[in-house]
Amino acid sequence: MANLTYFNGRGKGEVIRMMLAAAKIPFTETFLTERQPFEKLIQDGLLPFKQVPFLKIDDMELVQTGAIVRYVAKKGGMYGADDKEAAMIDMYYEASRDFYSKFLPVLVMKTEEQAVKDAKAAGEDKYFPALEKRLKETGSCYLVGTSLTMADVGFLEVLLSCVEFGGDDFLDDHSEVKQYYQRLVATPLMAEFLKSPFRKRKNDEQYIKEVKRVLNRE
Repeated sequence: MANLTYFNGRGKGEVIRMMLAAAKIPFTETFLTERQPFEKLIQDGLLPFKQVPFLKIDDMELVQTGAIVRYVAKKGGMYGADDKEAAMIDMYYEASRDFYSKFLPVLVMKTEEQAVKDAKAAGEDKYFPALEKRLKETGSCYLVGTSLTMADVGFLEVLLSCVEFGGDDFLDDHSEVKQYYQRLVATPLMAEFLKSPFRKRKNDEQYIKEVKRVLNRE
């Protein structure tokens, strides 16, 4: 069974959890709350870049969120039917990471209020129009192809944060995006994940303290 080592919070680990769930890959979790276990992973040569997330899967030891997500996507049939679809999936997934960066530093470098303001501005300026255009082009429930892909999971993570931090009306001015979001959260695998313990709480002071303690940044 796969095992994900990360902090007991969302950060860069949440999209991996979502992808594992969407790909129907069972996994367990190891949470880092103290410095010593993190140092041991480094000493054992398991963290070549001295950072997490860290995923053990299929007799492999993977780091770097993008590499992990792509491996899971390929394993779960969520990376397109051909190279052209894979390229489009990559394009939209990378855009979702840029968008999600508005929320990633909450309570570390910015307040929730500032994150919502930044996300709203970025969404209105480019991400929501791009999503609406793409969804109209495909005539599908998904950004690429006719089934859930890595691109959809990437944007679902962002849209979940938009609604959680910004309120239920955050997407009201963009009906196509709101309907897309509602379809994704209603898919059985995602609905199950969101109700499970694998879905982590949003950043709080305890989580920030744990991360700083592990990374020796107190």
